[in-house]
Amino acid sequence: MPGRRFRSLWLRKSRDKHDEKRQLFFSLLLGLALAFLLLRWFDGALRPQLIALAETQVRNQLTHIADQAVSQALSEQALSYRDMVYLETGPDGTISTLSTDTVRLNHLKSEILEQVVSQAESLNSHSLGIPLGALTGADLLAAFGPKLPVQVASVASAEGTLQNQFISAGINQTLHRLTLEVTLTAKLLLPGGVVEALFSIDVPIAETVIIGQVPQTYLNWNP
Repeated sequence: MPGRRFRSLWLRKSRDKHDEKRQLFFSLLLGLALAFLLLRWFDGALRPQLIALAETQVRNQLTHIADQAVSQALSEQALSYRDMVYLETGPDGTISTLSTDTVRLNHLKSEILEQVVSQAESLNSHSLGIPLGALTGADLLAAFGPKLPVQVASVASAEGTLQNQFISAGINQTLHRLTLEVTLTAKLLLPGGVVEALFSIDVPIAETVIIGQVPQTYLNWNP
């Protein structure tokens, strides 16, 4: 009798342990399935919004970097509008020709692009992180929650194109603005993987107000 009772208790404990292991296995399996579904939901519902917010953050930082690079380069080279753009007048005193110093502008462009690429690659997740509350779309929660890390992994390419803008500034006056369009491709490291994004930023370099008719001739305009 004692032997049978002991054997019965041993079998019951064995079954209980087996049931506990089976419950633990199913609980673990259920947890993994829920985690997988949560990741799929995040990837489908929130990741596009995360990418858009990350690109906005990076674009804002790149604009700030480019503005600083332009100011620093102009200061170091002591350049003004008249050092880069030449306005020639005709016999009647009106401006007939607008030309540029291609050597100076090429040097300026190269220096600005070098600074932008160097500082863009040094951006860290602290300055680019996105609060979790921003993904809710609610303005009141935009600044709350832990920050999701965003980092510029690398800058694949960077190009600069000089452009001119003529804007009416009053009666018989035109604002001429020289801008640099900075275009670069960067790889962003986000939760869930790497995303490649294209950024285009217009940075003012110099400007002046032209009195009279805008010249119809532009020389050396593609440095």
